[in-house]
Amino acid sequence: MAARQGGVVLMIALIILVALTIGGIALVRSVSTTSIIAGNLAFQQAATLSGDAGTEAAIRSIELGNPAAMSPAALENDNFARGYVASTPPAGNPANWDTYWSTTVNPNPVAMPVVAGACTQPIERRPVCICVDRSCTLLTDAVGNTVTYTIQRLCQTAGDPFLKPTGCASRSQLASQSGTGLGPNSAKFAPVPQYYYRITSRIAGPRNTVTYIQTIVAR
Repeated sequence: MAARQGGVVLMIALIILVALTIGGIALVRSVSTTSIIAGNLAFQQAATLSGDAGTEAAIRSIELGNPAAMSPAALENDNFARGYVASTPPAGNPANWDTYWSTTVNPNPVAMPVVAGACTQPIERRPVCICVDRSCTLLTDAVGNTVTYTIQRLCQTAGDPFLKPTGCASRSQLASQSGTGLGPNSAKFAPVPQYYYRITSRIAGPRNTVTYIQTIVAR
């Protein structure tokens, strides 16, 4: 009787061993998947942080008081050499930014000019950038992210808002530049309008990472 039961114990041991093996394989795959997800999140976070370079370069291109910035008159019309357009797309905010980017903003990214466009920084700190179509691309950074940015004035059409209706989003500047003087019969200061600009940075990095960040600035 004992001899007959010896084979049963062996079968039970083999079944338990197979179950433990399957469990171990599932655990390894789970850990591997978790590591991949964590790595992808890290790449995405690094790409988002790298996008600040594009935002800062774009702000320097339009900010007031920067010798290399575009003049107010230059901001009234498209300037593709600076990655700037004076109006938003006809549809407003595109439903798919990646499609809009590849078809309108930068439809031919390989056809870059030989001479890089001038970035708006002092020479000693100036990154090399290349402007083509409606975007400017900075050189790839140390972690392998390539940052490209475009600037859009939040207006329905290009042109001078004082001369024709452009549908620009705007506001009056703060009271320090408006109001009236303290003396009698003082002239009233005309409010100075500020217009809004949308900066969109596209960051392409390792593992086909693509991230978009947007910033609204006023000038």
